[in-house]
Formats: sequence, structure tokens, C-alpha cells
Amino acid sequence: MITAIIVDDEEKNVSTLQRFLDDYCPQVQVIGIAENSIAAKELIAFKKPQLVFLDVEMPYGNGFDLLKSLATIDFEII
Repeated sequence: MITAIIVDDEEKNVSTLQRFLDDYCPQVQVIGIAENSIAAKELIAFKKPQLVFLDVEMPYGNGFDLLKSLATIDFEII
């Protein structure tokens, strides 16, 4: 099982991605969703996912700002 979080501020994108993962990637378990980079940073620290589906443009900073703010990146990024 691959643990993943979704970081996206658009609910339609989140629900579409979840549906695709459910249908085509049953080995990926979504363990959390964040709507912005601040919430994502906390969620990554708490849940320690193996994979992060990361939107680029979000409120409170973009995806690249989030990555720069992390001390270590020990997960894969899509």
C-alpha cells in the first residue's frame, strides 16, 4: 500500500483525482487532503505520506514554496 495526500484548493480536482485513484490505483491509499500550503506542511509532518499529489498554485503560497519550506523531502511528488 502506498500512502498519499492530495494538496489542491479546487474540490473538483480533488474528487476527480480520488475517483481515478480508486478506479485505477487501488494500491494508493489517500490518508489526507490539504487545501493550501500551510495545511499541507502540517499534514505532511503528521501523516508522513510516501506520495504527495501537489498543486502548484494555491492560497498562502504555491507548491514550490511548500517544498522549499520543508527540512527534508522524504516522499515522491506528482
